[in-house]
Amino acid sequence: MQFSKSVIELINERTSRRTFDKKILENESKEDLIKILDVKNIETPFKSTSGARFLLISTPEFDPDERRKIGTYGMIKGAQEFIAGAIEKSEYNLETYGYLLEMIILGATDLDLGTCWLGGTFNRSLFSDKIQLKPNEILPAITPIGYKADRTMKEKAIRKFVKANSRMPWDKLFYTGNFSTPCDQNNIGNYSTILEMVRLGPSAGNKQPWRVVREQDRNIFHFYVKFSQDLKGKVYNQFVRLDIGIAICHFDLSAKELGIKGKWDFIEPKFESPKELKYIISWIDQ
Repeated sequence: MQFSKSVIELINERTSRRTFDKKILENESKEDLIKILDVKNIETPFKSTSGARFLLISTPEFDPDERRKIGTYGMIKGAQEFIAGAIEKSEYNLETYGYLLEMIILGATDLDLGTCWLGGTFNRSLFSDKIQLKPNEILPAITPIGYKADRTMKEKAIRKFVKANSRMPWDKLFYTGNFSTPCDQNNIGNYSTILEMVRLGPSAGNKQPWRVVREQDRNIFHFYVKFSQDLKGKVYNQFVRLDIGIAICHFDLSAKELGIKGKWDFIEPKFESPKELKYIISWIDQ
């Protein structure tokens, strides 16, 4: 995907929007967006798009009863369009979907459109019907999309509650050699910028479940995802594979922009990891 701005600038600029102008998308914006939704020729770190497809859905075309059943429970106000996608059932389908939808969201940010990841607060049955979901597909998440409006008091309260502008510190996310030694961001060159883009990624409940371990003295980065063990956090476990896809999207696109060459592979390291972490994939500098 081609962006008009730096992807690093877009990652910094992107923020979740829950309040939209009620205007439908103008034809030029819609045409640009439809191009962004075409992902069939994109190769992700997981080797393919796993039959992913994304559609722009216009809610003014719904009948009145359907509009009442969109199911965003007051979390989204004024949105006239949504992006919904389907992906075939496969081993890395959720990670791939997270990567692709985040890439689309960055493309929408480039068009100065607002978006907001929705993984649970929408009527899954209604949107599944709208995209004609097939038996071998799932619909993991959607996003409203449209022209941004001033945030309501309710949206501001939600953002404050989930600490939307805060992110975990480096020493809780990035390590060197094992899970005991924090990664020194002053000693890894441009990878410092790339990992910072990972740190800025959105995630369900702002939990930031990704963990990355750099090998000692080598630019090989192993990506893990954390599954919560406590009852309160377990509700987010259904979303963590999407979240790690978002993190990997930020790493991959930032590395490409900075001209850093490497490859993705599945080479789980031998060192011991906490039981709540699951290995996902590795980046190998070339």
